[in-house]
Amino acid sequence: MPTTQKKKRLSREEQKAERTQQLLDAARVMFMEKGYEAVTIDHVAAHAGYSRMPVYTLFGDKQNLFFELWRQATAELTHALVGHFQPGTPLRRNLKQLADALAQSMETPSPNYGERLFFVVQTIALGHPEIAAKLEKLARGVVADVAKFVRQSSLGKGEQLRGDPETIAAHLVAHINGMATVQFQTHRRYVLSKDLFPIFCTIVFRDS
Repeated sequence: MPTTQKKKRLSREEQKAERTQQLLDAARVMFMEKGYEAVTIDHVAAHAGYSRMPVYTLFGDKQNLFFELWRQATAELTHALVGHFQPGTPLRRNLKQLADALAQSMETPSPNYGERLFFVVQTIALGHPEIAAKLEKLARGVVADVAKFVRQSSLGKGEQLRGDPETIAAHLVAHINGMATVQFQTHRRYVLSKDLFPIFCTIVFRDS
């Protein structure tokens, strides 16, 4: 007779993590389908198969639930852009990979998920100081991650950085955010690797 494998019993922390992700997945679907204003905590809870109580317990309110979606999307994008770089790799090569990865992530000319989240979470932060503080901390973390990849990359013969790694990282992130905003607002694809790479090099390296 075939043996029935017992399902692994999850710990309390694992159960919490699973429930949190299920609610975030449900929120992502609801917000994308209905828009931020039209979605309620009840919508999210029902879509995930829960009562409203777990949503309030885990996130507090709709604003913090939405911010957590933004935090997760930012972490995923940051990892996709710089997570594969290895210390000691030539910085110029890493910048080319960054340009390629960014252009690929923005291939569609229509507003994408991450960009929609960005504009809503910025609006929420205007009226919620605690979320604004979280957003600032998150932005500082992204700059720190990019600065780390700049710092750990190698320079070619005669190459010099235009400034310290943190300042360079801030300018790279600002350019990426700005281009994403323009693409979102115009519904036209401006983020192309062939354009980004020389711009990144200008931001990063001093003129020889």
